[in-house]
Amino acid sequence: MAILGQIQRRSGVLIGIIALALFAFVIQGLIKNSSRIGKGNSSVIAEIGDRKIPTQEFQQRVALLQKQNPRLSNMQAMKAAWERMIKEAVLNNQYDKLGIKIGSDRLRELIDNNPSIKQAFTNKQGVFDENALLDYIDNIEKAKKTRPEAYLAWKNFENDLIEAEKQKMYMDLVKASINPTLKEGEWLYHFENDAVDFKYAAVPYNTIADSLVKVSKDEIATYVKNHPDKYKMEESRDMEYVFIPVKPSDEDFKTVENDLNKLINDKQVYDNASKKNITKKGFKNTDKPEDFVAENSDVNNAPRFYFKNQLPKEYADSIINLNAGDIFGPYRLGNQVYLSRVLETKKIPDSAKASHILIAYKGAMRANPNVTRTEKQAKKTADSLLKVVQRNPSKFAEFAKKFSDGPTKTKGGDLGWFTYGRMVPEFNKFIFNGKKGKIGIVKTAFGYHVIKINDLKAPKKAVKMISIIKNVEPSEKTENKIFSDVSKLTSQAMQAKDFDKFMDEKGYKAKPVRKIGRFEDNIPGLGTHRPIVKWLFNQDRNIGDVNKFDLNNGYAIVKLTGMHDKGLMTPEEASALVKPILIKKKKAEIIKEKMKGNSLQEIAKNAKAKMGTATGVTLKNPIIPGFGREPEVVATAFVLQPKTLSNPIEGNRAVYVIETLKVEKAQDIKNYIPYVEQLKKQRETGINVKIVEALKKANKIEDKRSLIY
Repeated sequence: MAILGQIQRRSGVLIGIIALALFAFVIQGLIKNSSRIGKGNSSVIAEIGDRKIPTQEFQQRVALLQKQNPRLSNMQAMKAAWERMIKEAVLNNQYDKLGIKIGSDRLRELIDNNPSIKQAFTNKQGVFDENALLDYIDNIEKAKKTRPEAYLAWKNFENDLIEAEKQKMYMDLVKASINPTLKEGEWLYHFENDAVDFKYAAVPYNTIADSLVKVSKDEIATYVKNHPDKYKMEESRDMEYVFIPVKPSDEDFKTVENDLNKLINDKQVYDNASKKNITKKGFKNTDKPEDFVAENSDVNNAPRFYFKNQLPKEYADSIINLNAGDIFGPYRLGNQVYLSRVLETKKIPDSAKASHILIAYKGAMRANPNVTRTEKQAKKTADSLLKVVQRNPSKFAEFAKKFSDGPTKTKGGDLGWFTYGRMVPEFNKFIFNGKKGKIGIVKTAFGYHVIKINDLKAPKKAVKMISIIKNVEPSEKTENKIFSDVSKLTSQAMQAKDFDKFMDEKGYKAKPVRKIGRFEDNIPGLGTHRPIVKWLFNQDRNIGDVNKFDLNNGYAIVKLTGMHDKGLMTPEEASALVKPILIKKKKAEIIKEKMKGNSLQEIAKNAKAKMGTATGVTLKNPIIPGFGREPEVVATAFVLQPKTLSNPIEGNRAVYVIETLKVEKAQDIKNYIPYVEQLKKQRETGINVKIVEALKKANKIEDKRSLIY
């Protein structure tokens, strides 16, 4: 019992600190009971070289991620777990090859120096108690069977420390191999500081209309084949769908409207206490409309004033002309029905302009922690300021800047224009019941406000109204009819030759969705719905198949419109990416044919080119005024013999012929080490991610998720 007591005293702290990774019994329960986790029977979910990733371990990771972050969908958790485990696998292959291991002594150092451990085992004197840590570890080992979750959590904490240290050692070894030479430092120095002046004749690509250049399907296919790394694609599916919501029918609305009509007038009800009929006041005559609304409304709401522009447009003209005591409705807004009662009408400004000096006190809402004055002291300060500004209003802005605790103090307390109801009730009441120039004090949850009314718009009629609001839900009869209609529509859609045309005739617009991946679960416009994706990738699916899916708020009729295997893009798929490149190249050939002549002037005349001069251009910043970055053109200018015309150069924005005027080489310096260090930092930036990506490409990764999910 003493051992268990010690574990209990420490485990609560450590569980929170080290995240206590995989609680075996919790994770196993999640896997066993969750229908969202994979249903296949493959014991291995991935193979990376000789290393295998067990399916059970992967499922544990997925379940753990979802436990730690409930907002993650199953597919999001799967992707995150997959990426992490693949990263660990390719790195562990490297650790094995290099013999990178973490011994027990080094592990003890990592544990002792871990900030979380130090915090958990610091005694009352503020000193790290290593003996307490040793006792805890010893007790964890002894309670392996009685407290398996604590034991497993500790072991996973140790494993995390080991993996992090291995990765650090490996990355440090890689970084140690990044040693730019002094010559490279010298090159970087000149790359940044050498400058060139040159003249150019340029013909922009956009001077030739795209319609004048034809690109064939075969040309696109050849380009894709010659650049395979750029046009790889994962397995995906295309679909289109029609969404049919389950919403209340007109009959459902009328039922609710009839119920609301029964609430308007008084009625006779039997009173069990008096054993006789009594009159129960209706919404129109009740003396307690707020209580009546609270008892009968699905959505509680307090009385408030409305101007005409704040009322629903379709009812605004009718409501604004009502008088106190009038009932309006029932009327429909969205999937709700309203019954409103006007409590009061009056003319009030719809907007005002004011300034205030906020005197906060300790404990007031949003008060600065540095505010120490009491409420009594705040009231006294506000009263003193009020007396002064009432005698001399011109000092208001000055005092606001000096004394206010509000965010508008820098503006002299000026709040600008604001509409009725925007401020807290006490503040709002003072402003809109007052007159221009009035200065007074109001207390709110934020403190005491010294307020000055700077201006008020002309009063307009407003109605003070409260409403009984009823949510309208589809009845069972409505739901059954929609289900029957959707089933019939789906059956007809399966037979239709043209899905889009058929749905259009039925009053629906089909929405296309392209490139849905096998392990995605989000359908644009429909949200998360894994069953649709699984259906799209079913091995028995064929293009043209149609199916109906139940959603939370309706039905989706889905048609499979395309199937794309893993590999290179087809010409059709790559067209949007490749066609602009090929058009540009063909335009370049047309332009080159025109760029003939013995001088830039002659070339410009023959090709109708733009002429210009670029001065002081560096390789680091290869910008030609009016054209943007043109690195190939600038690089050519550096190596071109002066007074010599270049061949036509295909740039980013145009085809150029250039003539170098002069190259100014920066004076050599004695020490290039700062540039060497700069290169080293550049190459080390993001090295961890780059290494992992390189290792993924270098390893053959066999993905078996499709056998399970």
